[in-house]
Amino acid sequence: MTTAPLLGTTLYSFTNEWVTARYTLTELLEHVAETGIGPGVELVGFQSIRDFPRLETSFIDEFRETTSRLGLVPTSLAANIDIAIRRDRDLTTEERVEYTIPQIEAARLLGFPVVRIQIGADPATLERLVPYAEKAGVRLGMEIHAPEGPLTPKVRAVSEVYDRIDSDLLGFIPDFSSTMHSISAGLAQTYVEAGLPAELLPELQRIWAGGGGQGERLKEFIALAESRGVPASTASVVASAFTMNGHERPEDWAELMPRIFHIHAKFYDIDDNGDEPAIDYFRNLGPILRAGFSGSISSEWEAHSWTPNAELRTAELIRRQHDLMRRVISEVNA
Repeated sequence: MTTAPLLGTTLYSFTNEWVTARYTLTELLEHVAETGIGPGVELVGFQSIRDFPRLETSFIDEFRETTSRLGLVPTSLAANIDIAIRRDRDLTTEERVEYTIPQIEAARLLGFPVVRIQIGADPATLERLVPYAEKAGVRLGMEIHAPEGPLTPKVRAVSEVYDRIDSDLLGFIPDFSSTMHSISAGLAQTYVEAGLPAELLPELQRIWAGGGGQGERLKEFIALAESRGVPASTASVVASAFTMNGHERPEDWAELMPRIFHIHAKFYDIDDNGDEPAIDYFRNLGPILRAGFSGSISSEWEAHSWTPNAELRTAELIRRQHDLMRRVISEVNA
């Protein structure tokens, strides 16, 4: 029998509630606890914390007191390695390191055991950051997000760097946006609302699911749309389907064990059967569990960009997604 992972949520799921000031950070943490979608809690530093990564002592004390009082468990602090924050050039390795160190320290101060990093962390940056992670007592998990996948060339290259550096503090955070079996219906509807003929959606799905790079498949669809009288400027709205919804093999996640530190359980909807229509959770989560994963999982609802704020039912959807993940866990442990 495998050890059940710790379920929770990322506060990123509540982006619409946050940007409309429906909750303060403390109130949002209370909402997570009250609605039963913890105990794990993840947050995006630059989204949730004013002046991040600079932290006031009073903020640190309040956050720790609040999570302790509510029985919440900090799981992952999402950091950003923004290599293109200058207009004239990308950040140098030294600048990337200097930019990331305070975020690692913020994780230590707030009690997060994992820091989410990004593909922008080049080998030299990763090697330079390991001593700071060791000092802070945190692990660095590189998020694998669509269009990348568990075995795509960029991720393979990172795995090779990890093997060379040989540190237990370097690992991965899978995001199930990488391993979907269809384009999210809500995202597809936004294309129709932007002027794409609905009758082209089956063709979009077919081309999306085909072989070749994301750019090649996008060009193929635009050419098809133009042949049907749709201007390229209209057809190009589907670009996000090829960058935000990936269709790599979900079984390949197990290849990354034991370097999987945390999971972003991406989802967009839960249907009447309790399943995610575009993501097969038994194929995604099952292999990772069978490979021995027992860490933390954050529900990450990302349909907020096309869901009217007045219709939000984020916590309800996350509760239902937790039920789905418990079904997978139960089946694996049967």
